[in-house]
Amino acid sequence: MRPSEQWTLFLARPGRDRQHVIRDPHGEPRLIFGEDDGTRINDRLARFLLESLNAGLNPNDPNPDEGWFLDSSGDRAEQDPALLICDPDFEVRLEILETGNLEEDQTLGRRATALINTYFAQEESSRPRLSSSNSRT
Repeated sequence: MRPSEQWTLFLARPGRDRQHVIRDPHGEPRLIFGEDDGTRINDRLARFLLESLNAGLNPNDPNPDEGWFLDSSGDRAEQDPALLICDPDFEVRLEILETGNLEEDQTLGRRATALINTYFAQEESSRPRLSSSNSRT
């Protein structure tokens, strides 16, 4: 019997320089957020990714040209092999750990990127207008 049938979230280093690690249903680390200062957006985004993966969500990317994007570390000779997800400012924010199956890794990377862009599109559309009140937590 497998330990879990779900993706799970770990805080690898709780505190100021925490890292979010999302493990697949086999318990293998697959997604690692870059270090942050513990801001809520990474906590919320990590939870959103986890819930979406467990729910089987696989959306189309709502913002493929200007949002977060997938970058392969292909020709970077001395870097560990991984797929990177960068924000619009080209900062690496998330890493997909390599499993040896490039197609599977890229599929997860594209899915995570689409989920992230969906998350930010939803956040943007749920922000209160001048006359409305906060309706979302």
